[in-house]
Amino acid sequence: MKNLKNNLVIALIVLGMSITTFAQKKQINDIEIPKVETRGGVYYLELDGETPYIRGYQHGAAMKYVIKRTIAQFEQWLTENANEDNPEQLIKDFAKNTGHIKSVKKRLPKLYEEMQGIADGAQVDFNKLFVYQSFDEVFLYLMSSGRISLGDGHCTTTGVYGRNDLPNYVTHNNDIPTYHEGAVTVLKIKYPNSDLEILQQTFAGQIGQNGVNNRGVSVGVNTIADLPTTDYGIPVSFNVRKILESETALKAYDYLSTMTAGTAMNYMIGDRDQVISVEAWEDEVAMVTGFGDNYAVHTNHTLIKDAPITFKMDAETGGGSYGYTHQRLHTATEILDKSASSIDYNGVRDLKMVKPILVNPGSPTGRTIMCMIVEIPKAGSPILYTTPDSPNWYDHVSFQF
Repeated sequence: MKNLKNNLVIALIVLGMSITTFAQKKQINDIEIPKVETRGGVYYLELDGETPYIRGYQHGAAMKYVIKRTIAQFEQWLTENANEDNPEQLIKDFAKNTGHIKSVKKRLPKLYEEMQGIADGAQVDFNKLFVYQSFDEVFLYLMSSGRISLGDGHCTTTGVYGRNDLPNYVTHNNDIPTYHEGAVTVLKIKYPNSDLEILQQTFAGQIGQNGVNNRGVSVGVNTIADLPTTDYGIPVSFNVRKILESETALKAYDYLSTMTAGTAMNYMIGDRDQVISVEAWEDEVAMVTGFGDNYAVHTNHTLIKDAPITFKMDAETGGGSYGYTHQRLHTATEILDKSASSIDYNGVRDLKMVKPILVNPGSPTGRTIMCMIVEIPKAGSPILYTTPDSPNWYDHVSFQF
């Protein structure tokens, strides 16, 4: 009799598992996979699923080929540039020996679910997808282990604001490793039971890089190389998405005040009223001040007085300048000091193509892969402009709500 009961319990468990598996498969089969458009070399698709997992699955399934191709490029890049004969083992080590995944799962469970959806939709390993999209954290991981030296081309962000009836601007030159070539993607994300929509500029398979929402909140980011990092904080791409879920720039600042950063980062955040430049590292967050009227600029060294710098970065230290960070800051500041009160889209675009702000041809560890410009009017739809690669090679493509 006891064996009969045990067998009955086992049978019920197996039946339950079968029903659950059937339900999951049916749910996946019912997911509508969006059409992928190509606009001027930029991939574009709309995600409208009812849950984060479904939206992620839509992204992964629709972009499966590009995601797999780009992850393969990532592994090849590790082999050629990080002296890594076994890139898959390095990826496993990063996922196992850092706490980034655990932090996202605990603090941002909905975005964790979205990542799981992307991995399932694209049919790729979750850890591999997570490491591929955490490239700022991976870059510092490789630097700390001596596999690569300081990069020679990293991001420049600018903001323009407070000019009567003229629009505000947030810009970002994405100067990053070359395995991102051919993967520039814009996601239009529609949130259920909400009026929130996001134009998320990213790379295939990644949660986010820059972008703007229909409320007018926009963000561009760049690494701050001389501030402390953690091996357990939230990777920058997830913070970008949370910023783009905000109602205002100041509410985005409030979010950053609650999280622990993986990489020390500058967030150039704009809305219809203002642009703020925010530095975040470890459990600290600070707003940068001291610019001229109507503009803000940031490159790759801290601009916070008495910040806990980890090494000296100045214009005379060669590689230690981290891609001419002081020179880029000076160049953008000089241009905007003269023109910020009246600069328009064409002027902002031209600024992003002035060297050394433009990093091209650069090197495999960093060159300008994408240039984003967001125009935020006082009313009406913001416009996201992005290039599919370096802006001196390709024209900007526009996206609106």
